[in-house]
Amino acid sequence: LDCSLRLSCAGEENWVDSRTIYVGHREPPPGAEAYIPQRYPDNRIVSSKYTFWNFIPKNLFEQFRRVANFYFLIIFLVQLIIDTPTSPVTSGLPLFFVITVTAIKQGYEDWLRHKADNAMNQCPVHFIQHGKLVRKQSRKLRVGDIVMVKEDETFPCDLIFLSSNRGDGTCHVTTASLDGESSHKTHYAVQDTKGFHTEEDIGGLHATIECEQPQPDLYKFVGRINVYSDLNDPVVRPLGSENLLLRGATLKNTEKIFGVAIYTGMETKMALNYQSKSQKRSAVEK
Repeated sequence: LDCSLRLSCAGEENWVDSRTIYVGHREPPPGAEAYIPQRYPDNRIVSSKYTFWNFIPKNLFEQFRRVANFYFLIIFLVQLIIDTPTSPVTSGLPLFFVITVTAIKQGYEDWLRHKADNAMNQCPVHFIQHGKLVRKQSRKLRVGDIVMVKEDETFPCDLIFLSSNRGDGTCHVTTASLDGESSHKTHYAVQDTKGFHTEEDIGGLHATIECEQPQPDLYKFVGRINVYSDLNDPVVRPLGSENLLLRGATLKNTEKIFGVAIYTGMETKMALNYQSKSQKRSAVEK
């Protein structure tokens, strides 16, 4: 354990910033540490590029970034300004046709993304509140909520694995939607919470988590959990990628697990990975 803690502390030196998460939104015991509530984004996912108001200007800007479209636009403007033997219609009409068809196609695809986002954001999620199981929409999930996920369900956000129905505190997940691997991966619950199997047990957990700010690397995570008891000093355990359950992964061969939300919405590793992808362009245009 001491070796693990030293490794964890060494990794923390590279943190640009860190966040403190209060498990179940419970304040730490008096005198333990200062309670500093922090604001985090909700669990709403937005994969669409356009809105009703910015579709036309943004789409036109993106289309005229293409060399071919911009070239024909210049030719069309020159033909309008200068008296040329060819009519401006010969270059303007094909350009207008291409721009219009492309805009309709991209608008339809973005409308489908809006529908998929709404369906995902309204999915029901089970979480623990005052020792009882409560259901709410995925978009209303907050950092610090304790979530219950059942077999074959997808994790609604990035979770620290607290416990499962298995006695050894393990669970199996598939990450095919994240990295294309269909094989089952084993994850491990926090040592001091893996024995909490009921809603009442997990609802009484008194702990805080300190971890790095969101970053897109799927296989890297550094943090620690402080588990408080009534009389003793907190038990500090290091956290790594084996304790992290990623949004988009699916629970397999495990009846249910409990986990605490640490990254939600557009701060999840899955969202950070596709958020940075730009519009595809050919090698000639680059």
